[in-house]
Order: sequence, then structure tokens, then C-alpha cells
Amino acid sequence: MRILMIVLIGSLINVLSGCASKDSILPVPNDNMQTVYERHMQSVGKQKLQQSRSLLRRDMQEGDVDLSDYVRTEKNQLQSKFRFLPNPTMYMFVAPHLSTKDKVPVPGYITEFKMWEKDQYAMPGELSDLSSGKEE
Repeated sequence: MRILMIVLIGSLINVLSGCASKDSILPVPNDNMQTVYERHMQSVGKQKLQQSRSLLRRDMQEGDVDLSDYVRTEKNQLQSKFRFLPNPTMYMFVAPHLSTKDKVPVPGYITEFKMWEKDQYAMPGELSDLSSGKEE
């Protein structure tokens, strides 16, 4: 009985999978990727492509951010170049209360915590005043 069920399930799977082939579902294109790329490059024009590439390779201009201060050298190896974003300390007053378990009085107190769970580093140029960050 068990062998008969396995044979029937196997033949059913073969019948269902034989109905469609890969080529009937996904059509085969006439052109390969090399032909499509070359046709596109001809339509764009070589001059426009050269202009686009030259814009990407341009020198830094006056308005650009100077990142040379963020490169480590022997002179500044131990100095922290990346500052933390501000993470202000918050203060909370806990009113006098009874403890949950023993019902013992707990006097009021002040606790402190940071606004954000973790300190985050600033990206180059993100802080206008680099001396205002917290040192590590």
C-alpha cells in the first residue's frame, strides 16, 4: 500500500511539472547584454558620456568640505577627530514612595539619564563647532 502511494504521488508530480517548460514561461531575448549595452552607448553619445565622467573626476572646489583634517597622521594619531553628537543629560525627580515588596518608605531623590541610549558620532562637517563635542 505504501509503495503504491509513493508511485502515485511521484507520477502526479511528473504530470504537473511537465505541463510548462522554462522557455514557454520566460521568453528568450533576441539580443545579449553586450548588444544592448553597445546600442545604449551609441544612443547616448560618446561626448555626453565623457562630460559625465569628467564631472565625477573634478577637483575639489572652494565650497566643498575639506576632509584633510580627518586623515590620521603621526602628529594627530592620538587626537580624536570624530566628535560625538550632543546627548544632553536629563534629570528626573522620583517622589517619596513605598517600596513594592516590603512597603518600606523610600525618600525622594533625583536621578539622571541621557536623552539617547547611545552616543552617536558626528559625520565630518555635521557639527559646525568641532570643539563642542564630548572627548573620548
